[in-house]
Amino acid sequence: MRKVFFWFAVLTLVAVLAQFYLATFGAFERPVPAPGAEGSAITPHVINGTMIIPLLSILLTIVAAVAKVGRQLIWLSIAPFGLVAVQLFVIFELAGLLGAAPEKTTTAGLFVLGFHALDGVALLWVAVTVVRKARALVKSQVAEPVAVPA
Repeated sequence: MRKVFFWFAVLTLVAVLAQFYLATFGAFERPVPAPGAEGSAITPHVINGTMIIPLLSILLTIVAAVAKVGRQLIWLSIAPFGLVAVQLFVIFELAGLLGAAPEKTTTAGLFVLGFHALDGVALLWVAVTVVRKARALVKSQVAEPVAVPA
């Protein structure tokens, strides 16, 4: 079961790495689409960040609990879900309260939105840490003895 946990951790890391690529992909779209425009190049970034990464984090946490990988690793497995929640319900909301909107931004709003990138870096750190710890668990697993027929 720990191998399954390892592969779920790798899949989560791939989704997080894709998130960085998709952000850049959307940021450099020209001409810049209207805010919320259908078919915008930033849409895959939004979908991956609000649906795929949280779902993978929940599945990873369930697999971690079933695999009995330890409390610390279980908490690290759900951390991407929490970090996405911080993005959506703290950073973006606070920026909006400070005047940032799709049509315009304010200096205070931009200051807060800068934490979007830092939260993403924290998400990457968590994903890499989980993969490294999961890999160590798989490697340290003692092979079960094979029964030799008499």
